[in-house]
Parts: sequence; structure tokens; C-alpha cells
Amino acid sequence: MNRHKLDSNQADMFDERVSADIALRRTLAFRLKFWINICKYPVNNGNYYWNSSPEHRVIAMLSLAAYLNQIPDELLDNKEKDKHFFTVSMVRSLTHVSERKIQRIIKSGVDRKDFILVNSKPASYQATKQLLDLYEIFEKSWIDSQKEEIKMQKNK
Repeated sequence: MNRHKLDSNQADMFDERVSADIALRRTLAFRLKFWINICKYPVNNGNYYWNSSPEHRVIAMLSLAAYLNQIPDELLDNKEKDKHFFTVSMVRSLTHVSERKIQRIIKSGVDRKDFILVNSKPASYQATKQLLDLYEIFEKSWIDSQKEEIKMQKNK
């Protein structure tokens, strides 16, 4: 009769696998809702635009890091270790797209008033308050949706 009883190590392993499976399923469901939410925005909306490719996301996040003066040290190629701007060369070191495409994305950011030119030689950019506000609002909705997901799980 006792042969079907799990010892504490087996039970812990089982609980760990079940927890990992639940966490994965919740994460996948959350990410699906996240991307569905982005796809509902009009194409000209900043949230849609800055999530339209990995390169768009990297460039937007670099610009926000520059705005907050927190470009990672490993990306800095200036002697002053100035963290308040990003450059095309930083983006090139992080992506596999052409310099031309990077420049087009950055130009769109400037045209949208999401970026400003900080220095002209070398061309250096940072986000504007407009882009920071967009991301703060977007992140708030993300956090709120996660809170809602947790409430739903408790009610099941």
C-alpha cells in the first residue's frame, strides 16, 4: 500500500514541475494578451509603432535609457562615459539590421517627436518626455492587466 506514496523529495520535485508548468502557462497567456493589446492600437500609435519589430523596441528602450541617463556602460563608446544619448553604432552593436534601416527608424522617432537630436557629430539621440509618458502609461496598463490576471486566478 505504501509503495504509491511519494517521499518528500519526489513530492517536492512534482510540486516544482507543476509550479513551473503553471508559471509557463500563465506567462504565455499574459504574453498573448500583451501582444493582442498592442495589435489593437492604430498603426500610428506609439505603442504599436515602437513594438513593430525587435529593432524598434531596442531603439526605443535605448532612447529611454538615454533620457534617464542610464545607457549601460558596455555600450558606451565615448571617452566621457556620457550616458545621456545613444548612437547608431550602439544600435548596430545590438542588432543585425542595416545602418540605413536603423537611421530610418531613428528619423521616424525624430519626426514623431519621440526623439531629439542631442549632438550632431556623431549623431546622438535621446527620448523625449512624450515617449517616456507613452511608456509610463503603457507599463501601467501592463501592470494593471497582470493584477487582473492574478485576481482571476484567485477566483477560480
